[in-house]
Amino acid sequence: MTATAPSTSNGNLQALQQQWRSRLRGEVSFDPVTRGLHATDASHYQVMPRCVVWPMDEQDAVEAVRLASRHGLPITPRGGATSLSGQTTWNGAVIDCSRHMDQLLELNAQERWARVGPGMIRDQLNKLLAPHRLHFAPDPATGDRATVGGMIGNNSSGTHSILYGKTVDNVLETKVALSDGTVLNLGPADQNQWRHLSQQETREGEIYRGFEQIIAQHRDQILARYPKVMRRVSGYNLDAFTGPKPWNLANLIVGSEGTLGLLLEAKVKLEPLPAATAVCVAHFADVIESLRAVPQILEHRPAAVELLDGPILSEALRNRACAALAASFVQGTPAAVLVVEFFGESPQDAADRAAKLARELESQRIGYAWPIRTEPADQAKVWTVRKLSLGLASNVPGPRKRQAFIEDACVPVESLADYIDQILQLCRQEDAPVTLYGHASVGVIHIEPMLDLHHRSEVEKMMRISRRVFELVKHYGGSWSGEHGDGLVRGPFLREFFGDSVYEAFRQVKQLFDPQGLMNPGKIIDCPPMDQNLRYGPDYRITEVPASFHYRDQGGFARAVEQCNGVGACRKLGAGTMCPSYMATKDEEHVTRGRANALRLAMSGQLGPDALQSDRIHEVLELCLECKACKAECPNAVDMARLKSDVLQMRYDRHGTPLGARLLGNLPQVAPLLAGPMAPLVNWVQNSGPFRWAMHKLAGIDRRRPMPAFARQTLRRWFDRRGPQRSNPDAPRVVLFNDTFTNFMEPGVGRAAVRLLEACGYQVILANAGCCQRTRISKGLLHLARRDGEQTLRRLDEYVREGLPIVVLEPSCASALADDLPDLIGDEALGKRVAAQVRMIDVFLAQQIAAGRLTPRFTSPFKRVLVHGHCHQKALFGTDAMKQVFEQTPGLDVQLIDAGCCGMAGSFGYEHYDLSLKIGEDRLFPAVRSRQEGDGIVACGFSCRHQVRDACGVQARHFVEVIAPPEESAEDPPEDR
Repeated sequence: MTATAPSTSNGNLQALQQQWRSRLRGEVSFDPVTRGLHATDASHYQVMPRCVVWPMDEQDAVEAVRLASRHGLPITPRGGATSLSGQTTWNGAVIDCSRHMDQLLELNAQERWARVGPGMIRDQLNKLLAPHRLHFAPDPATGDRATVGGMIGNNSSGTHSILYGKTVDNVLETKVALSDGTVLNLGPADQNQWRHLSQQETREGEIYRGFEQIIAQHRDQILARYPKVMRRVSGYNLDAFTGPKPWNLANLIVGSEGTLGLLLEAKVKLEPLPAATAVCVAHFADVIESLRAVPQILEHRPAAVELLDGPILSEALRNRACAALAASFVQGTPAAVLVVEFFGESPQDAADRAAKLARELESQRIGYAWPIRTEPADQAKVWTVRKLSLGLASNVPGPRKRQAFIEDACVPVESLADYIDQILQLCRQEDAPVTLYGHASVGVIHIEPMLDLHHRSEVEKMMRISRRVFELVKHYGGSWSGEHGDGLVRGPFLREFFGDSVYEAFRQVKQLFDPQGLMNPGKIIDCPPMDQNLRYGPDYRITEVPASFHYRDQGGFARAVEQCNGVGACRKLGAGTMCPSYMATKDEEHVTRGRANALRLAMSGQLGPDALQSDRIHEVLELCLECKACKAECPNAVDMARLKSDVLQMRYDRHGTPLGARLLGNLPQVAPLLAGPMAPLVNWVQNSGPFRWAMHKLAGIDRRRPMPAFARQTLRRWFDRRGPQRSNPDAPRVVLFNDTFTNFMEPGVGRAAVRLLEACGYQVILANAGCCQRTRISKGLLHLARRDGEQTLRRLDEYVREGLPIVVLEPSCASALADDLPDLIGDEALGKRVAAQVRMIDVFLAQQIAAGRLTPRFTSPFKRVLVHGHCHQKALFGTDAMKQVFEQTPGLDVQLIDAGCCGMAGSFGYEHYDLSLKIGEDRLFPAVRSRQEGDGIVACGFSCRHQVRDACGVQARHFVEVIAPPEESAEDPPEDR
């Protein structure tokens, strides 16, 4: 059963649409797909809203509230929607403040406070505060996409709450809009101020009078029933008002989950950044042993004590997003580690405190390893794995997933080990494997049983486990929610937890602030049963999906889509690569989570028949650049690029293949006709005005984008004319994959690669195996890609069976050969054999150097190079190998550009010219423009080099063009004329 939509007639709904679109300056959407993208968060719940609004500013937000109230439409505030409890979903109007209301409004560094809009992302705020050596201290793991407004609504905490407390301890004032449009400025009020406010014959005066009466009526029960642990965020924060005034009604808004009003802005307290930090990672062979050590560790006054269990660490060690990070500190195969952080007045002070703890634990044989990390970069690796733990916990193939429903209870630290031990026994009895992670320092361990909520029996199991754990929490004097809030998952337990008197106080507070009951109904009071409104549930059904890829790692197309758990790591800004279009548009439709939700709704029939092949789903996927960053940066490794390709093929099968897709996808097949003697004429024609106009009309290629030139002499012709080179007949052989771009458009890159490999002592064999099918895969021509791609792999397999490595220059071609084609073709063994031998050329050289088979003797014409990593390169192969090879070149300074996608992404930059430039402006173009004179720009991607040239007027070079042996191994033969 799901929440029903409010009873608004078609006429009223039409009137509402007209009013909102005429009276609001922000965007409004009643589109089913957009509503569906806002029907879920990071929880296992789904409730379809009636509409979604993105107010432009405070005035717009207040007007949206008034309009919704006038039509009796429930109002659900929304930020980053990283909620694990279902707070940000309901069946009325979702008001999303994350797109526009995200500014730092005022900063007083001297007094240590800031005023921010509700959509301000916590980590973005802290970037602005860093020059002042200040930060907003609450630090949830989702801080790179969680908004301050969401943190306030949820009363979030994070890893350092033993020092900084919860969000409520860091909020000074709030401005909120009530459901009738009244705007309140809430801050501390002493006895005289409270009396003055209470005497007003206004809505504000009514609230101040009424609230004081509620507290007086229920004060004794509030004192008796609220748990005596620091991490408690259930219900309303009435316990903050049991002492003498001053009272601050902002403390009531914090943790209210949007049920009292819509946050318009907040004044927050800022804390100084620590002078220095150090981390000790204590390893344990037993989880319970690690928890019993926590009280002793706390005697050392750490800043944080975080638990990660064995299953999460195992997943981290195999996950592309963090395998290298986890390997930097995990020793052996621990059942758990405790990440213990210390602050210090100096680096030595912090290191000494960590070392003192390690010595004590070792001397008492508590744990088995205690590595210490003092360098900021090394500590960052540890904390990144910790922040990814939520996604890692659910990154398992198949329908059984880790579920968050008992994950947020807080118990006294002294009882933590016994409490967790009993839960582990319970979950073993219920055959529900668990993962554990979280804040051991304060008694909040996020424990997530593995269940398949597609089945009623598993839903019933969830209910049984929840009931048993609820009783345990009460037994140990804990809180049912420590930081994730009540929402739809814990709200149904509140009357039983707090008792009738306190629950009646909650009801009175809700009535006082929101008499119509429109602000985020179904949360805190009058909540539906926790087994209603499930995202999946027993009634969830999937229609047959005619997928082309096998999705062998996930168990099929549907499971690959459902791999997204909604945690929203794709919503981060200004960091990493995923998702480039979202960083430019800030539209949920343009993140992996949004696209996965759209595909899930479509394949389950919730968007009508044949929705997967519809124009609307095509629109959702259109701005996916297929960068594959989600495959690496998403903790659940959702490969949206592959899913998009598959859905495109399904669409073509139903509606036919567009001419533009055929022209661009089949470029490698026509390239041999365009390169060579005809190249000068072809290049002149394709950059002429009439040709650009025709390509704009026929293929959607923007006429402002210069077309790549074809080479008069191809790489293959140069290699064949060059003839065999004198070399040691016993020299190892290596196969160079001559891809379409290198062969027909930039053979100079291939010539440089041949010379480099030969100078390193290898006999080079040109593969001449055909196309990797990247262009066809990207354009959704999967039937053709499978047919011809299998032939390419079979030709390469002839070399593989001889034990020869396949060295590739173009990252997108390497990813096609090593990742996409093996899952597309039917011969799984063939795909695995070839994939195992495919190497990017920098990876190959670095491996040879590390194995002692190659002594580097490189030179470079540059003193410094700035390296931009291709998206596929970063996702599948990394840039560390390139950096390692560059570092073997004397006198060469290497810097990796901290940037995401260049925006070109193959054909994307030809079809979406303006957006592609906006994406590049995020970080890449400014870095290129600010280079020093004489710096070289390195980009291994063909499209990356062209984007940098087109946007910045700078010629970027491939890795192989920037280093060379001291002496060339051979001279070039003359080019064809």
